[in-house]
Amino acid sequence: MNETTAPEVCLSSVDGHLLALFEAAQRWIHEQGLVLVEIESILGQAGKLLDLYQGRLTAEKLPPALRTPYELMVWTRPVRAEDDVMGLEHYSHWFARWLVVCLPENKELQDAVRCAILIRAQSRAQRFVY
Repeated sequence: MNETTAPEVCLSSVDGHLLALFEAAQRWIHEQGLVLVEIESILGQAGKLLDLYQGRLTAEKLPPALRTPYELMVWTRPVRAEDDVMGLEHYSHWFARWLVVCLPENKELQDAVRCAILIRAQSRAQRFVY
C-alpha cells in the first residue's frame, strides 16, 4: 500500500464517523507505542485478515455509548497468543476486527482507511529523516 495504490477517498465523503475512526486509530497507535515498521506490518497483515472477520463480528447489541470507534477498539481486542513474542500478530487481528466492526461489510472503505493511516504514518516518519 502506498499513495499510488491507495483507493481515492474524497474529502467530501469523510464524515464525522470517519474522522472519529482516524482519530481513534491514531490514538491507538500512539498508546501502543508502535513505530513505522510495525504499523506497516500490522496494516498489511490486517488487510489479509479482514475476510476472516467479515460478518462474524458486530456491534449491534452494544449500547450506543460503546459504539464510538475508540470504544470499539477496546471491545474488539482479541486474546494474545503466547507464541506472539512481538505482538504484531495480535495487533493485526485486533486492527482487522476493529475495522470490520466500525465499517461492516465495506471492504473498499476498510482498505481505504488502512491506506490513509499508513500514508499518514509514513509522512510523519519522513519529517524525522535528516
